[in-house]
Amino acid sequence: MKKILVPAMLALLLFATGCEQPPPENPPASPSEPVQNKPEVKPETKPEQKPAEPATDNNVKSTGNQPAKNEKNEQSMNVKVYYPDDSGMKLVEVSREIIVDGSTDKYTAAVETLMQEPSEENLTRIFPKNAALRSVKVREGLATVDFDGSILKGFVGGSTGEEFLIGSIVDTLTNFPEVKRVKFLVDGKEIETLSGHMDLSTPLERMGNLTE
Repeated sequence: MKKILVPAMLALLLFATGCEQPPPENPPASPSEPVQNKPEVKPETKPEQKPAEPATDNNVKSTGNQPAKNEKNEQSMNVKVYYPDDSGMKLVEVSREIIVDGSTDKYTAAVETLMQEPSEENLTRIFPKNAALRSVKVREGLATVDFDGSILKGFVGGSTGEEFLIGSIVDTLTNFPEVKRVKFLVDGKEIETLSGHMDLSTPLERMGNLTE
């Protein structure tokens, strides 16, 4: 009887030992220990950038290197013009300063200067006082000078006066190296003569004989 009980008790003991589970390596936290909450990390936000404002006249400051908007592109230059002397013997060359800008070219400015009263005492103005210049155009060596009709009505000079008037214009314009000949118009139309003494139906070359 004892021989039977001993093995049975050993078997029961081994069975009970095999049913025991080892304790977990990380036991659960005790309910008494408070759980610490980690602070919430918010994503980093960049400040909002405003779109750049377009440049306007009010927010753009002008510098000394920027020209004013209304400033004209003016340029001064010296030219040679020809006035008759007061004895009516020859044309005299004088130097004049002219202003060239976007509305007046050097050819027009030179003829307009020639139409003014000379400051020199020994020179005289040959143009009629009511004469008006309409335009001066230069193309391929030909300068076309257009006066209004008042130059025909106001001119009272004879053959010498007509020659000096025409010669002063021709020699003034042909003093520009790019101008070789000069043609005359009145009110945009071709004319044969100014007062019946000179042939103006064809372009004229420099009249250097009047300055000798």
